[in-house]
Amino acid sequence: MERDKILNNIHFILVEPQYPGNIGSIARAMNTMGLSHLRIVNPPDLKADEAKMMAYQSYHIIENAEIFSSVDEAIEDLAVVVATTARLGHERGPSWEPREVVKEVLKFAGENKIGFMFGREERGLSNEELRRAHFLTTIPAYRSYPSLNLSQAAMLYAYTIYDTIREPISSPKEKLAQENDLQLLHRRIMETMAKLEFREANESDHFSRILRRAIGRTYWEKRDVAVFLKIVKQIEWYLDNRCKE
Repeated sequence: MERDKILNNIHFILVEPQYPGNIGSIARAMNTMGLSHLRIVNPPDLKADEAKMMAYQSYHIIENAEIFSSVDEAIEDLAVVVATTARLGHERGPSWEPREVVKEVLKFAGENKIGFMFGREERGLSNEELRRAHFLTTIPAYRSYPSLNLSQAAMLYAYTIYDTIREPISSPKEKLAQENDLQLLHRRIMETMAKLEFREANESDHFSRILRRAIGRTYWEKRDVAVFLKIVKQIEWYLDNRCKE
């Protein structure tokens, strides 16, 4: 069933959550909405009584959670990463509302792994972690108190995902490139720009940040990445051979 296939490709990623109870609440919210894949970067004690209590009849999601030591490791096999944030700004780029971003990315969830990334209770996701995402999303809230608890935010996205797939979704069948493919492309372009003595490739991360954002805004297939990697490789070959001559 297409709905089950989509739900099976959705992964919730918790980055360094502090409280086991929040993880338990998130597991329960996921289970309620048909989600089962949880990834955690540097978790607290997952066997704490608080986690088991708050994950009522859903503790199996925590038991089966994948554990990582960094965000890069947690997202490397994902095709699309959505990062949640309560703080906006020019440096962080444009932000989508939950229903908009869910509707956009679920089009590809039939054939690709999609990640929704949530930050720390106290300070959310860092700018560097947000740059790893293809989309940023913010929950609209009353301006005098705009911050939701971590588990409340996860519940809202879990519900939005389930509510969206209650109606048929037109899903493209192409297999998108994974995040590790896009990171490789970004790194190889930056290395080539350094060889070309491009000043910003060495002295500033501004170009790198904008390049990463541009790459993240495009739905790349693996063959698309392969084409650009060939271009980079040919430029480097020319620099190493013809230019020296």
